[in-house]
Amino acid sequence: MRKIIVLFSIPLLAHDLYFLPPTFRPKPGEKVRVAFHNGDAFPESETHAPIVRIRDAQALSKSNATPITRLRESAKEVVGEAAFPGPGDILLTARTIPNFIQLEPEKFEAYLKDEGLDHVVKWRREHGETKAPGKERYSKYVKSLLLAGPSSEYFNHVVGFTIEIVPQANPSLLKAGGSLPVQVLFRGKPIAGIAVETAVAPSSGGKTIVSVVGNTDRNGRIVLPLVQTGLWRIHTLLMERCAEPAAADWESFWATLTFDNR
Repeated sequence: MRKIIVLFSIPLLAHDLYFLPPTFRPKPGEKVRVAFHNGDAFPESETHAPIVRIRDAQALSKSNATPITRLRESAKEVVGEAAFPGPGDILLTARTIPNFIQLEPEKFEAYLKDEGLDHVVKWRREHGETKAPGKERYSKYVKSLLLAGPSSEYFNHVVGFTIEIVPQANPSLLKAGGSLPVQVLFRGKPIAGIAVETAVAPSSGGKTIVSVVGNTDRNGRIVLPLVQTGLWRIHTLLMERCAEPAAADWESFWATLTFDNR
């Protein structure tokens, strides 16, 4: 049965879920703690994600896959443990089961505009729903790229999530001043016109830099400028009319990818 949780404010709604492991350069086979962060104050976690909704948490490499186990709350994080397969590129992956929220009309409209979901704003206006509450079902798809020794050319592996960000170069090896081409896939196909945002916590310290880089092209691709070395989070979000009208009016799919190019 679908678990329903009703949230009441945009800060609670607009939380990104992402991996932030203690190291992005583990030793092959090393067993370490893995952390899920939840919130928009990257790289800090603002609140822990509901463990009951997390599924398929694992560490993938070209040669092996290991589960992320013992998920538990720790302060504002959800933490687990994994023995990192390797050597080479390692992908941490997880998803959440769909969840339902309902927002007041003004808050829903503000959230849509903040996320650049202009097509939803336009649809609601054209169909007389601007003053209707936002009834939304959402799910989140989380990836992180680590490197244990030399790259195994596994960084661009397609996991098969409903939505996912696939780097077209190994971001772990790119430095400031370079660029990272990525492709966004939705249900296995390139998705055009979807906004992509980056957040970087510079290795030199200072405030996190957040930028909406632009929208994907017809092949689902966009080139992201790497303005700093540091901890990175890439974020994108797709929203469409819900295929199950009895469940919600809209359905959104969130994707994040984290990496470290220090």
